[in-house]
Amino acid sequence: MITLKIHFRIKASIAKFDSYGSEWEKTLFDEDSGGYFVTEKARIAQSPKSQNEFKKFDKEQDMCKTLTRNGFSIEHLDDKNGKSYDIHLDGIKADLKKTSSHNNIVKYGKEAIRVQGAEIVVFEFEKETERIHAEILQLKLKGIHGKYYFSKKKDIVYLF
Repeated sequence: MITLKIHFRIKASIAKFDSYGSEWEKTLFDEDSGGYFVTEKARIAQSPKSQNEFKKFDKEQDMCKTLTRNGFSIEHLDDKNGKSYDIHLDGIKADLKKTSSHNNIVKYGKEAIRVQGAEIVVFEFEKETERIHAEILQLKLKGIHGKYYFSKKKDIVYLF
């Protein structure tokens, strides 16, 4: 029964992935998880504007690939001058953040929700520390929710 449900989920994901029009680059479909990832071509065109923009785009693409391999459906969106959220994650407005320490986690989370218009925040942390877990708890207590994972354990995505 579970195998049949997974089969139908993957078939539905393939159909959705295939339905994206010419304004989208069909970046990745993960046959194991049923996750997929498409990128607005306008976003791709923005990436070579500067070295910083290219690094940001590369970071976002890497995070989208990780989420896709974990079974999520991702639309990587046009940047709109850095003032908006980065992706739709299973249809939810989400902003992507990657950081190497606990510094600024709450600040980044509040900015993503209150300034950039995201509904959730997705974090990639380069290392796992008690301070990072404490900051994630602070976000949750402030009513800010999302997902996070660690660079060395990309196969596990946690909710907060």
